[in-house]
Amino acid sequence: MRFKGQDGERSEYIVIVAGDGTVNTGNPGGIRRKERLAIEVNPKHRIPIVVRTLRKAFPGLSHQHARVPDTPRTLCLYEAAWSAVERSWTPEQFLKRMFWWLRESAELRLHRNDQPLEQLFYLSPYQLILPANHAEYANSSSRKLCIHEVDQGPPTILKAVPADTVPNVKSLRMLTIQVPPVEARSVVTFPETLGALHQQLVSWGSELSTHLFNSTYDAIPPSGIKPPTNQGEGLLILVWVPRLRSEEFERFDVMGYVALASLYELANAFDILGPKDTQGIQHRFQIVGGQIGTGTVWQSLPLFPVEVRPSMDANRARDLSAIDNDSASFRGVLAGVGALGGTLADIWVRECWGQWTFIDPDQLLPHNLPRHIGFDGFVGQPKVHVVQELAKAIYPHEPPPGAIAKSIIEEGDDIAEALREAQLIVDVTTTFEAPRSLALRDDVPRTVSLFLTPSGLSSVMLMEDAGRQQRIDALEGQYYRAILNSDWGTTHLRHHFGDRWVGGGCRDISVRMSNECIHAHAGILSRQLRQSVIKDDARLCVWSLDDAAGAIHAHEVQLFPVTSVVAGEWTVRYDQGLLRKLKEIRAQALPNETGGAILGVTDFKNRTIVLVDVLPAPPDSEASPTHFTRGEEGQQQALEQVHQLTARVVDYVGDWHSHPTGYSARASVEDENLVNKLHQKMRVDGLPVVMLIVSADDINVIVL
Repeated sequence: MRFKGQDGERSEYIVIVAGDGTVNTGNPGGIRRKERLAIEVNPKHRIPIVVRTLRKAFPGLSHQHARVPDTPRTLCLYEAAWSAVERSWTPEQFLKRMFWWLRESAELRLHRNDQPLEQLFYLSPYQLILPANHAEYANSSSRKLCIHEVDQGPPTILKAVPADTVPNVKSLRMLTIQVPPVEARSVVTFPETLGALHQQLVSWGSELSTHLFNSTYDAIPPSGIKPPTNQGEGLLILVWVPRLRSEEFERFDVMGYVALASLYELANAFDILGPKDTQGIQHRFQIVGGQIGTGTVWQSLPLFPVEVRPSMDANRARDLSAIDNDSASFRGVLAGVGALGGTLADIWVRECWGQWTFIDPDQLLPHNLPRHIGFDGFVGQPKVHVVQELAKAIYPHEPPPGAIAKSIIEEGDDIAEALREAQLIVDVTTTFEAPRSLALRDDVPRTVSLFLTPSGLSSVMLMEDAGRQQRIDALEGQYYRAILNSDWGTTHLRHHFGDRWVGGGCRDISVRMSNECIHAHAGILSRQLRQSVIKDDARLCVWSLDDAAGAIHAHEVQLFPVTSVVAGEWTVRYDQGLLRKLKEIRAQALPNETGGAILGVTDFKNRTIVLVDVLPAPPDSEASPTHFTRGEEGQQQALEQVHQLTARVVDYVGDWHSHPTGYSARASVEDENLVNKLHQKMRVDGLPVVMLIVSADDINVIVL
């Protein structure tokens, strides 16, 4: 049999009587043991082979395609798209699938219990995107929406926006209605009138009329109503339907309908408006004990069904991102919104993790575009404003992040307020001054420093503990010691691709680094930070990318408590890991004294010296139970290696030696002479010198 449809495409039909003996008589689904079906074949259709029912009374069950009323029903045989099904499709398997559909539908087993409930109505060809704050428009006389077309589809995408932002268009009042719950096993064609919607809900044990009447009545302001003017007015009716499964509530379905009738016309149809006063205004009234919905005028009002999709808000964004609401509700400061910082900001804004204030003094310049999330139209603007504007464009109804175009270490009421209100500071400034300066302050919250190495192949997280006992500057010392003593440290800070001058100044230099590296590490740093910050412990971790294989290797660095000693105008910081190493070297050398060169980081601005590590005693050193003299063999080469591995941040800061058992760590006259001699050498370069004396149970820190 051939048939030419309205689109001019010719289909062929194979009419069959289908029955394989597996459908039980009197089954709950209403399927007969033998059903007359038509297999339609048309290679030009989206689904080229479908099964249509020829019995007029064939039941409307789940897993059927949408249809025009009074036309054959179409079985929905496959969950996957035809483009996937056709790769393994055979006629034999197709017939097996058809009989499976009949058998499972007969026993109402086709829709599995672990599947989500099917929609009540076949989907509309129109999708309407509502603003995230659409609840504020519900049953409001002052706030209205209008609809404009975004894309013709299919499906056609419509978007609802505030009516006051688009002049000379038909506005829509929004009515929100909740009806009694529904437990339905079938999917039906969407209604075209209010009456058809009401009757369909009644057939499912629910109803519309009472709730529509009450919503209409409540939507009329006490001051009255008059016919709309200018472009007129319509209604956007959102019907909330509680869905039941086995008499238990499972979810709400929200169905959207655009009615071209105005609230005034709907109220007239319900006959709840009194006579006009001298100004043409009519007030609502209700007959005591009167029947609701007994008339038919309201039932004939036409509907335009739309599939409703609300815009994203923070709660839904967190849910879709698998982020707990409680852990995401905090205020934070993001210092540095360059390539890495801007990407992190974009991730956190989309996930709605935290409410941020961005702080960065720099402007977006042309050389930033290969790695920054900004666009050419933003060039010349402060980076914080660029990232802020992009954040506003993602979720326009959420509170926007703050933006301060300054350095985080600058003074100012705006920065002070942001730090005072924050529970977390994330430093991505790629500077020494920001984290080291923040470490000295007691009035700022827990701080974490995130950065990429110059090659872009490694990323680092230094995170203070919740009580800020281990601060960023001291963690920096343990980070450098890990570099000096780990296999991964040999190439960690290597500059693989060099620099490029991007401006006229001698400091206008930018590293060569792929944006791929930014994104690869931004995702890791973001996720690891979210998982780490909910714990109280400090953390130091390095992630290295195997560029050939694409694998990421995590190097967790054990952290130790930090001790600070004030020596004159300097503060010396060392950790218990370094102290343990010194004592182990001392114990191995007993009964002789031992010692060596101290490596550290000197910061003149903060007047701090962070001790990092010590070099082994040179082979030409002299040692006895009562004295130690450090030799010089190999020291210059060892120090140059330290410079290379740490990008010249770690340097020689002094000497240490041990005292034998039975002696304290107090400096002897000989020790005082030695430290004075070292001081004379170091002050040639304007540097202080540190001497450590380690005894069995004490350590003495001397700074000159």
